[in-house]
Formats: sequence, structure tokens, C-alpha cells
Amino acid sequence: MKKTVILVVDDDKDVADEIASSIVDSNKYNVLIAYSAKEALETIKKNRRRLSEERNNIGCIILDIKMPEMDGLEFLKKVRKEYHEDEMGVIMLTAYEDADKWEKATDGFVASYLKKPFKQEELMSTLDRFFSDKDERIKMVVDTFEKHIDKMDELKEQQKEEK
Repeated sequence: MKKTVILVVDDDKDVADEIASSIVDSNKYNVLIAYSAKEALETIKKNRRRLSEERNNIGCIILDIKMPEMDGLEFLKKVRKEYHEDEMGVIMLTAYEDADKWEKATDGFVASYLKKPFKQEELMSTLDRFFSDKDERIKMVVDTFEKHIDKMDELKEQQKEEK
């Protein structure tokens, strides 16, 4: 049986390798790793050209935000221009969380926004939920967007209190 391919994109080699290892250890998914956003774009193009019996398409990207040259949010914008969110899901896995990053991530229809350092159980349950069925994927995107709205409300309330 073919396994779904997950692309891990993180410029920190140790972190990317640890994420990939956690996924591979589950024996549920295949993993590709890109250590930059530019490398990830090339990996997606190569993967799409080589679709064959032994090679699956990338079903989900686990994406860091802070990377040199092109950050994760710029990468997300490029991916969403070229591919529909139904083709390739995105899970943000980052140490950075603020209103601007949430806004840009939810504009890119991300399925989840996880914080580093990552917890293997949380990552795997998020991936398992994402791949359980299409309706669940849609629900995850909506849930992430609703969390963004709640965060924006919190920030507005904090700003009012500071004045």
C-alpha cells in the first residue's frame, strides 16, 4: 500500500530531521525534507513531475516560518497561488506566534498551527486527523481560522486595556 508523502520544511537541519524521524517512526507516512523554502519549491516540482506507481504526491507540508531568503509565509503564499488547499495541506510548526503571522497563515488555509518545541504525539495526532478524511481537513482549516479570530479579539482587548 502506498503511503502519503509529507514534506518537512525547516532551515534548522536538526529540527527538520527530528520531525521527519518522528513521522517515519510511525510507519504511516513517507517523508521528504527541504532545508529551505526554495528547496521545498523545487522538491514539490520534482515530486509532481515524477508521479508514478512507486511515488506518491505530497499530501501535506509541515512548515516553519522563520527561514532565510524566503520565509515560510512567503512560501505558503507561492504554494497557494500554484496549488489549491485541497491538493496540499499545510501545518505550521513554528516558534513564532503573533497576530501578523496568524493572519498570513490563515489566509493560506493552514490546517493547524503548532508551536515549537513540538510534541511528537501532538504532531502525529494532527497528521492522523488531517488524513482521516476530506471533511476533517476542512474542519481543521476552519478551526484554525476560528482560533485566529479569537487571538485577534484577545489582542484588541489587550490594546484597549493598555490605553
